Amino acid sequence: MLEVRGLDVFRGATHVLKDVSFNVARGELAALIGANGAGKSTTLLTLSGLLRPRSGLAVMRTEGGEIDLTRASAERIVRAGLIHCPEGRQIFQSLTVAENLAMGAYTRSRREEIAAATAEVHELFPILKERASLPAGSLSGGEQMMLAIGRALLASPKLLLLDEPSLGLAPKVVETIFDVIARLKAQGVTILLIEQNAVMALEIADRAYVMENGRIVLAGAGRELMDNDRVRQSYLGVPL
Repeated sequence: MLEVRGLDVFRGATHVLKDVSFNVARGELAALIGANGAGKSTTLLTLSGLLRPRSGLAVMRTEGGEIDLTRASAERIVRAGLIHCPEGRQIFQSLTVAENLAMGAYTRSRREEIAAATAEVHELFPILKERASLPAGSLSGGEQMMLAIGRALLASPKLLLLDEPSLGLAPKVVETIFDVIARLKAQGVTILLIEQNAVMALEIADRAYVMENGRIVLAGAGRELMDNDRVRQSYLGVPL
């Protein structure tokens, strides 16, 4: 569904992504792990059309056709079904919870579809229904993350990009978030996940990639990488 080949991305004079290549198959959950500054978030920003590569290819293929993510506008990419849930949540603090969810549905026009999608999000995150009339800025960090994911789901993603969904959250909330991610995967949503908790990411991932200094240095099944000595020492905290 997603094919990335030879991406080179600069931010100013800094060469952030260096010949990055990977694939995500339809219905698959792929994890991208690595240290801070490895280039993971830059990868998602590039796929979303918010950064332009110096060279390389990124193509998303769906039933509706093929889209070149390196050339299309961010709006066209969203309308094609690539939806980015960014690091730091980036919700609209002054809007209500309900208004934030509605912002996610701006590409939809049929009210009945929006209502049905909103009901599905409320089923995943009942607290959002309870807090619907409250300003989003009044929510806890975990509730804001639920809202950010819910807003992304209102856009009807064909490919969902999740950037550090567990960052800064209490362990119980992290479990809730990962339960929802597993549920979305079971429903057939294709997911590219960046996650600081490498153990949880690799446990749930069909496929995983390790990024270091702007390059993909390891790739394999999630469980396979959990048994890799280099990954265990560097990212799982297991001494050799």
